[in-house]
Amino acid sequence: MLLRFCMKLPLVATRLIIVAFKLMVAAIVVLSILPLLTGGIGLDLEGEDDGEMTLEDSTIRVQMPITVRNDGFFDINDLQVSFIFMDENGTLLAESEGEQMDIPAGEETEVSIELALDLLDLDQQVRSDLIFNGTEMMFDAKISAKYTLDMVQLSVEAGGDMGWGPFINDLQVDEWNAQATAEGDDRFVSVPFSLRADEVFNGLQTMTVTEYRDENGYTSNVSQSVHLSQQVNEMAKIPLSQEAYDRLLNGTANATVRTTLYVLDCSTYDEGYLNLGGGGGGDPIWNLQLQMGSSNLQGMGGSYFVSIPFSFQTDPAYQGQLADAFVEYSDSHGFHTNVNQMVNLQENGWAEVQIWLSPEAYDTVYNGNEMVHVKVTMTYEHWTGISEQDYSEPWGVSP
Repeated sequence: MLLRFCMKLPLVATRLIIVAFKLMVAAIVVLSILPLLTGGIGLDLEGEDDGEMTLEDSTIRVQMPITVRNDGFFDINDLQVSFIFMDENGTLLAESEGEQMDIPAGEETEVSIELALDLLDLDQQVRSDLIFNGTEMMFDAKISAKYTLDMVQLSVEAGGDMGWGPFINDLQVDEWNAQATAEGDDRFVSVPFSLRADEVFNGLQTMTVTEYRDENGYTSNVSQSVHLSQQVNEMAKIPLSQEAYDRLLNGTANATVRTTLYVLDCSTYDEGYLNLGGGGGGDPIWNLQLQMGSSNLQGMGGSYFVSIPFSFQTDPAYQGQLADAFVEYSDSHGFHTNVNQMVNLQENGWAEVQIWLSPEAYDTVYNGNEMVHVKVTMTYEHWTGISEQDYSEPWGVSP
């Protein structure tokens, strides 16, 4: 008998990966044994120990217990669950074979499921997708058992796939909040950046390189060690020459800043335009950016909405004025809505809109891994600026 299971998982959710894996194993065990037992078999997935996923060096280990009850009339002997873990091309990545165990009639036992995946065994692109973008992994499982005094032997194979990752996301360079500083004869520009990591990567030491480049061809960078956590906020302090510092302050630098994060021989980056002094080339507003990493979903008394912040910078001549912000939100199921809001123009402006959702649209993003599209359009007199983004956020499981 060959069974196929497909399971899509919300991103950045270790607990949900474990639960989904347990449910897949449970389904296989039930389909393997239930048809042959007149009394049936029971599974306990709600035990105190829900299992865990950990990272040791470069190896992800998944361990979880499943309590199996024999509600039939005959003993189950030599029950064994084995796994083969593959990439989307069917390449073998890891194997796991559980211990054989007996389940007397009317009793229960704990089946221990373990799996180890060395990320460095993956092709670099597959590893990078798993860490930063999410990817598909495949499982083959085999369950064997005997019952009725070993007179009946059963062996069943089943397969499935499961979406894993991303384990690190939302790397954002907050160039709108950069500050130029002078310390004695030294000159710097300090640029904040942030990112989020799944709990399985907590404490992992990584490295970032933040590079500054202006239109005159001047470059400078700074490297720093970063310990991952579910919310990382860091500051890159980049040394500048006096000439580059002066260009940045008087608004002629037209500089960009890029932060690159390196994890297990893979990398991702974010970059932005940086201009502290001259109002963005004559525009009253510049550096308009959605800040989706700080968005959140809320439900109150049958009303549902998503809060979406955005940031911008304002030329000193226009600070204190009001601009119009028009924010649009849509999902792939046809839901579309928008909201208008007046925004006070500040040097380093930050605003947040609340977009009301239908119960169906709320359920889509709360319970699934839905890609949504958000667009903010700011208008001041004859100036118009736009920032838009496709965004996949597990709002329903965010901390």
